[in-house]
Amino acid sequence: MSAAAGGSGLPEGFPERRSEFSRTIEGFRIQGRVIHALLLRELQTRFGRGHLGFLWLFLEPLLLSVGISVFKLLLGGGGTGAVPPFLFVVVGYAPYFAFRAIINRAATAFQANMTLMYHRQVRLLDIMIARNLLEMGAVTCVLVLVVVGTSWFSAFTPYSIPVLVEAMILMFAFANGLGLLVAAGAARWEILEKIVHPLTYLSLPFSGCMFALHFMPPSWRDALLWNPQANLHEMVRDGMFGDMIPAYYDTTYVVIWVVMVNLLGIAAVRAVRAKLEF
Repeated sequence: MSAAAGGSGLPEGFPERRSEFSRTIEGFRIQGRVIHALLLRELQTRFGRGHLGFLWLFLEPLLLSVGISVFKLLLGGGGTGAVPPFLFVVVGYAPYFAFRAIINRAATAFQANMTLMYHRQVRLLDIMIARNLLEMGAVTCVLVLVVVGTSWFSAFTPYSIPVLVEAMILMFAFANGLGLLVAAGAARWEILEKIVHPLTYLSLPFSGCMFALHFMPPSWRDALLWNPQANLHEMVRDGMFGDMIPAYYDTTYVVIWVVMVNLLGIAAVRAVRAKLEF
C-alpha cells in the first residue's frame, strides 16, 4: 500500500472533506442560535415581558380544555369509556389547539417578520420553525402538567410514553409541513389568509380530537382514517390510555404524509422567496 502524497498516510482529499464537515456542523450551530433568538423574539412579541403573558401561553389551551370537558360532563360524558372526561378532552383538544394555531399563524408569518430577512443568517424556514416550536412547546407543557397532576392525585399513568412522544413529534411535523404550505400560499395569494381560519374550524369534526374512533360505526371510522390527523389523535390516545380505549391508526401512512407535506412545504417556501419584497 502506497502512502498518500506528503507521507501523511491519510487518503487524498481527507483534510478537505473534514473541513467541509466542520463547516456543515458550524452551519447547524449558527442556525440553531438563530432559531433560539427567533423563539425568544416571538415570545416577547406575542406576550410581552410580563410573567402573566408567558403563563397565558400554557393556560390558554388548558382553560379551553377544561371548559370543553365541563360541557361534556353536563351532556353525560359519553364516548370516553373508563377515562375521565377532563383527561380525555385535554389529551384530544390540546394537540389540536397547537395544530390549529400553527396553521392559522402561518398565514401571516412572513409578512409579520419581513424586516428580519435583512439579516443574512435568517431564513424563512427558521421563522416558521421558531413559531411552530413555540406552539408545540406550550401544548407539550400542558400535557406534561396534566399527566403529572393526574399521576399525583390518582393511580393513572400513561400507557406508553414512547408512543405518546412519537405521536406528538409526528403531530408537530405534520402541522409544520402544512404550515409551510399555508405560509407560502398566503404570500402568493392574499385570499388564502382569509379562508385558512374558517377551514381549520371546519376541520374540527373530522380531526378525531373530540371523540375516539372506537365508539363510531365502522364505515365512519374507515372514512375518517383517510385523514392523517385522525390517525395522529388516535395514536396520542393509544399512548395515554392504551387498552382503556382501543385505538385505530396506521403509523406508516402518517409518516408518508409527514414526509410529503414537509418536502412540498420546503419547496413552496423556496419558490415563493423570490416573490417577497424585503
